[in-house]
This record gives sequence, structure tokens and C-alpha cells, in this order.
Amino acid sequence: MQLRHTLSLLLIGITAWTAGAQIMLDSRHAVLDSLTGNWLCSIPEAVFGTDYTATVTNTAGWTDITIDGTTVTPGTSYTFAQVAGEKKYRVVAHVGDSVAAQGNLCFTFLPIFELTGTFTNDYQVTDVVAHMPQNQGPTTMLTKVKHRGATTNQEFFKKRNYHLKFINPDSTKMDRKFFGLRNDNSWILDAGVIDLLRIRNRVATELWLDMCRKPYYADREPKALLGVRGDFIEVFLNGNYQGFYALTENMDRKQMKLVKYDEADSTGNNFHGQLWKAKTNDGLTYFRSYYGFNVNSENWGGFEVKYPDPDDVMPTTYKTLYDAVKFVATNNRAEFVNHAGEYFDLPVIMDYWILINAILGIDSGVKNIYWGVYDQAVDKKLTLAAWDLDCTFGQNWLNYPLHNPNVVAPTLPLKTFNNLLLRLHEYSPDSFCIKTVERYQLLRKTLLSTDSLKNRFRTRLEPLRRSGTLAREMARWSRSSDISNQVLNFDSELAYIENWIDQRMAYLDNARFKPYIPGDTNRDGLVDVGDINYCINTMLHSYPMWYEDMNNDLTLDVSDLNIIVNILLGRQ
Repeated sequence: MQLRHTLSLLLIGITAWTAGAQIMLDSRHAVLDSLTGNWLCSIPEAVFGTDYTATVTNTAGWTDITIDGTTVTPGTSYTFAQVAGEKKYRVVAHVGDSVAAQGNLCFTFLPIFELTGTFTNDYQVTDVVAHMPQNQGPTTMLTKVKHRGATTNQEFFKKRNYHLKFINPDSTKMDRKFFGLRNDNSWILDAGVIDLLRIRNRVATELWLDMCRKPYYADREPKALLGVRGDFIEVFLNGNYQGFYALTENMDRKQMKLVKYDEADSTGNNFHGQLWKAKTNDGLTYFRSYYGFNVNSENWGGFEVKYPDPDDVMPTTYKTLYDAVKFVATNNRAEFVNHAGEYFDLPVIMDYWILINAILGIDSGVKNIYWGVYDQAVDKKLTLAAWDLDCTFGQNWLNYPLHNPNVVAPTLPLKTFNNLLLRLHEYSPDSFCIKTVERYQLLRKTLLSTDSLKNRFRTRLEPLRRSGTLAREMARWSRSSDISNQVLNFDSELAYIENWIDQRMAYLDNARFKPYIPGDTNRDGLVDVGDINYCINTMLHSYPMWYEDMNNDLTLDVSDLNIIVNILLGRQ
């Protein structure tokens, strides 16, 4: 027995690194986790809750297999009774009288991706093996893979994010389609590494896609999207189970449907659609300052060129972005009010302001924004797309202290946002502020109702729970240094988020987006002498606010006081 036990442990260590799976159910491969000695097999969701019968074979020359004590000769069928996500079927494989491998066989209805290689910030070519629940056999995809991310792209993180680019053997692009989404070669594996619920980025982005209005060029590009879609998969890296990831589209020209760069234009008007990402917080990305740009650099301060790709087109140009930043940083109130709508897609920016307030996007008011122009040759207007919404719904970028109340408490105002958003609220072009409150009140009845927000999390978690994925994620990553050694508990984190949502929306209802009453300059819900005093004090401090300029002449003076007095006396 001691010899058989030793041989068993030895072979488990060896088979953990062999290519492919050792157990096949029909043509489906069960993937071995070298960390636990267990297998995971992806099957259709409809099978869960029923008996699943499959022909059992293997690729390791095993002479027989026992499953829950029943001997199964390779090539014969076995019925797995009442398949469930956390149910384990005990498997012992023999070669003759010796135990070759043993462990538990589990099922999921999420796709499984296997990655093999040592990855860095530069692309490495490897095979990614996909096990899709609807397919009988695995699909091997030649892929360029690298690490991605900013804060989370550091060596001490264990659960890393990846960028995948699928290619043909001749290195040309190979488009692939997942979850019925776009057909493209470029996809992201988002680990949700700092997020104690792992799904905040996906839920917040889906909220954004549902609530944001179409960009200004939607009449020409009705399929344009200002965010990315995706769904969850389970991932193995070099034979080790890595938990679940969101496989998402990439934010790029194709997603936003911007006009392509024209290489053939001999007149010099090659640049059309352009895309930049605000990667870091600095004077430029805050829209507070500006300075000249270098056309031979893929960065202008905290902005990074995303389209046209600097690897394909260099020198580049920042002219449209430069003009927009300069406009915000330098123009006076009258110029800003009269021309802001020419430089920026105000309805989309209004919706974004509501979003980042509702979810308390502490890392989304300056950076993690994509700024795009549809065709700079004919229109200078910038719109925006949302990205990296993981530090939301009460999640900080650090988990020690857990849920730091000084940073993510639901009753905190959003403190970090760019100068464009500040000036839009100071000067309110085209009644921006009143329209924002009205838009918020409308959304509050639907997408931003507390029940609707909570249901988004519950709906996303339910299949992850039913497939057993949440249990595997907790077993793999709870107490990890990635999350400051915190316990990974999806039930307690969901309860925290639901309580946070209740408090957050109540706070916004009574603070940031309180319904506007004409003449209520101090925003206390009444029109009285306090509003006159407040207006006078504001005049003395020369700090204009949108709800104090009663006659919309862009000047705060005694005529505005007269209007408030008339309101108070019931004359207006």
C-alpha cells in the first residue's frame, strides 16, 4: 500500500504538467488542476440538475477507472447522478494494479481556458486551449498573450490580468467570437484581482452600457458602444486553477465605430477617427493645463494614443484633444457656455457624471476614461467611453483597511473628477445641471432604483454560484496577499454591497441630485430669506453657481436677488 500511495503522489505531480486532459467524457476533456489533483469539465448548463451519461476514456493508458466506487472500463459509459456545481465525484485511475492518479471530478457550465507559458508585459506566442460547454472537444487557438493593467500589473500579484490576441500560423490576425459578441482577435481576461466580489467591473460596465445615451454620431454608427461586453470563464495557467475571469471585448476604434485612418489619402487628411486613454492623473487629464505635444510620442502627459495604433502610424497627432483640453483650461465663462457643446458630447458626459456618482467611481473621474472623436476631419467633438470600473460600489484599490470609510463610505461625495466636469457644474451650458438632475430622477425610477442595482449583482452571481465557480474561487484565493489576506466570502460581500447601495442612493437623492426648486439657492428645500443671504455671500466671494444665476445672463448680481425676492413673495 505504501508503494501504491507513493506512486500515486508521484504521478499526480507528473500529470499536472502534461498537455491536455487525462479524462475524456465523450470528447470533452476534463482539465487537471495540479494544485489539488482534481479535474474540472465544462458541460452544457442544461445538464445541471439532471443525470449526465458519457463514455469515459483517457489519454494516459489507464486500464480502468473507478468513479465513486464503480469500476468503469475505458470506452464504456458512466452516469453521473444529479450533476451540481459543488458536487464531487471521486475518481481513482489504475494502470494494472497500480494507482496512476486520483482526485475529484467536478463540473462547470462556464467555458474553461487553459494558458501555458511564462508571460510578461510583452506578447508571447502560445496555444490557448478553450473548452466550451456547447462543444464536444477542445479548441486550440494560437495566441499572443501578455500581462495587462496598471495598478494590478505588478509582480507581487498572483492572479494577473491578460490581453489575448488570436493569430494565424503566419502571425496575421485571427478573429474569434465568444458569447455571441463581436468577432475580433483582441480580447481581455479581467481577473477582478482587488475586488472582493470579483464582478464589480462587469456589473458597473453593464450598468453604463444600459444607461448611457448613444454618442453624437449614432445616426451614422448605430452599433457604436461606449463600453465593453463580456462574460465569465474559468482559467488554468500552466496546469494550475486560477479561478474565474471576465472574458471581455477590448475598448478600441472598432468598439466605438470611429472612422478608420486613411492611408491612401494623398492630400494629407489621413487622420479621421482618433482615440486616447487617460492613464494617469496629471494637469492634462484633469483638463487644468496644457502644453505642446510631440507627434513622435505615443504619450502626451497622462494621455496615451490608442488609435491609430502608434505601432502602425507614427508620427501621430493630438490636435483635436489638445484643442479640447486648452478650451476647458483657458476659456472664460461666456466662451465655455457658448461653445462647450461643440467640443464635447454633453449628453454622454452627463450620463457618465451620474454613473460615477452613483457607483462612487473613485478611480474614474480623471483617468480610466477613453476620449474619442468620430472623424476629426469634419467634427472636433469628443465623446467618452468607460473603462476599469472595479473601484466602485464601496471597493477601494486597497483592501487594508477593509472598505476604508474615509475613501468608500456611501455618504461621501465624489471628490476626484476632472476640470471639465467641474466647469460644467459651475457654468451649466445648455442648462446642463438642471438637465442632469432631471436625468438622474428619471433613471432613479428604472436602472438606478435600489432594487435594480441589487438585482444586477444577484443575477450575475447566481450562475457562478450554481456552477460551483464561487466555491472554487474562494478555495483558491481566500486570504491571498492579492486582497491583503482578507477572507473571500461572496455572501458577506454581497450583503455589504446591498447595504452600501441603499445608503448611497439615499445620499445622492438628498445631496448631489436633489430636485431643483427655483430660488432655492442654498438647496435646503425651501425658498426663504436664507436663499437671499446665501446668494449675497456667493456674490461677495465671486463663485458663480448654476442655480444662483436666476435670469441666465451668466452674471450673478442684484437682478438675480430681485427674482428670488419675487419668488419668495409669490409674484413669480
